[in-house]
Amino acid sequence: ERRQDIRPGGSFGEDSGYSGSADILAYSLQAASALGCPEDSILVQYEVQNADDEDREPAVFILPIGGAMSITLAMVRSRFPPPGNYHFRFKAPTSDGAFGGWVWVDLVSDDDFVPVFNGGVGVKALKLPGDFVAAAAPQRSSMPSVASQSSMGAAPRASPGPGGDLMELDLGAMPARSSPSAATPQAPAPKKAAELDRAQLVADREAKTKREYDEKMRRHEEAKKREEQAKKDKVDVGDKLSKALDDWAKTPDGTSFKEIRTLLSTMHTVIWKDSSWPQLPLSELVADSSIKKNYRKAILLAHPDRHQNADAEQQVRADRIFNALN
Repeated sequence: ERRQDIRPGGSFGEDSGYSGSADILAYSLQAASALGCPEDSILVQYEVQNADDEDREPAVFILPIGGAMSITLAMVRSRFPPPGNYHFRFKAPTSDGAFGGWVWVDLVSDDDFVPVFNGGVGVKALKLPGDFVAAAAPQRSSMPSVASQSSMGAAPRASPGPGGDLMELDLGAMPARSSPSAATPQAPAPKKAAELDRAQLVADREAKTKREYDEKMRRHEEAKKREEQAKKDKVDVGDKLSKALDDWAKTPDGTSFKEIRTLLSTMHTVIWKDSSWPQLPLSELVADSSIKKNYRKAILLAHPDRHQNADAEQQVRADRIFNALN
């Protein structure tokens, strides 16, 4: 980090950096001492943006540190001379020299550390209504202007006026009074967050879960009933068709299945309606190639997987024909 020695008369070096560490705080204490501050204090330069015109002059006060290693927002707030409720913005150097070497930052809470710039603290203050409580804001930066980037040793120059986002304030210069006709910015009123009824949210979630569970159980019970009814219907139909299918598939003594040519030529008598299976005379089942061709057609037609959604009678007939052909 580059630093310049404190010069007689109370001006500070232009290129002092800030890292929040103890050595930077010691440097700021030396600067305060050069301006007549006690050794355990630091110089704070401030300006109230929306104060009356005669009170808009930049001013300074001495902030006692009391041996603390860091300065917090609460320390600045407790020692701020003007009475009232204020929102503060602090000047902080950038570590890489971006944005001209410094930015303005808003601190989130009173426990946050205040940045030290050029051996002192630079503050822009906005006076708030008496009953207004400023909401904590995330850190943000404002783009510095060329006219406000010099050190405390620079010559005085005109203020940009209260029309901007807190007026540009520099530790190195005392800006002139702004025009009394400039508008005073007003802080937005805080918005109350809607309170959610946690008990109601839990009850709604539990009710939704119960409805979904009940619906799944209802569908499961209906599917189970349909499956049981389908099994019962197949048993009843199987009992009715058992004799006709056995006579078609087996020999008169019931001990073995008939040969394949006979089954294929008579399959039209036991197949279900609208099956598209033609009547095959024995004369078309003489050659082995013809038998194989029609056998494959019959197997594909009667395969049980093709009849899972059919009625009970079609399923029974397809099962019995497929088993007999195999």
